[in-house]
Amino acid sequence: MANAHGGAMPLFKKAIIMGLLMFTGQVFATTIPATDYRFNYEGRVIKDWALGEVLLNWPGSAVAFQFSGSRLQVNMDGRGTQFDVLVNGELSHRVKTSSGMNTYDIVSFAEPDEVHIELVKRNENHDAMIRIAGFDVEGDIHGVWQQQPHILFYGDSITAGYGNESSQRECTTAEIADTTNARMSYASIASETLGASRTLVAYSGLGLLRNWNGNDPHHNLPYYMNKSGAIFTGIDEYEDRHPDLVVINLGGNDFSTPLQPHEPWPDMPAFYAAWLDGYVDFISRQRDRYGNVPVIVVAKIWYHEIISMLEARLAAQNIQGVYTHYYDAEYLGCNWHPSVKEHKIIADNLVNKIKVLSIL
Repeated sequence: MANAHGGAMPLFKKAIIMGLLMFTGQVFATTIPATDYRFNYEGRVIKDWALGEVLLNWPGSAVAFQFSGSRLQVNMDGRGTQFDVLVNGELSHRVKTSSGMNTYDIVSFAEPDEVHIELVKRNENHDAMIRIAGFDVEGDIHGVWQQQPHILFYGDSITAGYGNESSQRECTTAEIADTTNARMSYASIASETLGASRTLVAYSGLGLLRNWNGNDPHHNLPYYMNKSGAIFTGIDEYEDRHPDLVVINLGGNDFSTPLQPHEPWPDMPAFYAAWLDGYVDFISRQRDRYGNVPVIVVAKIWYHEIISMLEARLAAQNIQGVYTHYYDAEYLGCNWHPSVKEHKIIADNLVNKIKVLSIL
């Protein structure tokens, strides 16, 4: 290329012009840190303000915001978990993550558009917190907030939505991972129906006092009451909303298998007594932390006898504002867990109970 005087253009000028030509007509993405105030998180999170990262773990944890532009990506270490992407309240697609920090597409439009985005963690992981570093945005984001009541759910695999999208009971490990969806569990469905936000503290296989088949006796679900995630060595400091209602759905793993020789209870009557003590203590801990919050004890209809004993114990100790609710299902999902259709029925019945009680 010659200049006005017929000589060669200096190399540095050529580089500048080429750079300007490349920039013309192209919109470069802006990276917005995950801690930006416009991102509205649901569930327990840790915000690393120094790095601009947000850590989360519990199934059903979510982030929502309004996006206007042409392309949106998220940068995160998803530890192999899966997320649903909702656009304007409708499922767009699923993001299957891998370990390590990677970039995943959220939306891409031929022409700029304005949409509501929600990213929801579908399944469980117990090895580490998920790290969201930020979002690459070709456009802009806006915060979306609304006043909502908040429900805190404690539970096991059923609350986590284990295998609920499966059409069969026999599932491989990979099929369980692909068909588990906390967003479609009774807890999430009931919360959405009630116009409430939610936190799920749900861990498959754990019970109130003992776990399925007596496994892993070093922990149970109450151990995670104040944990930021389902990490045994995890920390207790996190951000979350104060619950207006606590729902506890535990007992399935406690009672579904016989006592094992290594367990400390000599027989089932001794275990029943210890379990009742443990449940009353767990409810009392909710009141110590959250004040006089109403509590619903949710249980399979199979456990009506032991729950009736719990009701009697609570009445004897004058512990008020605790309600019981039963459910049943055919358990058509993976490994005899409720399907999405059954979760919807469980959710509808729970919603009706909450409305009748007028406690939210």
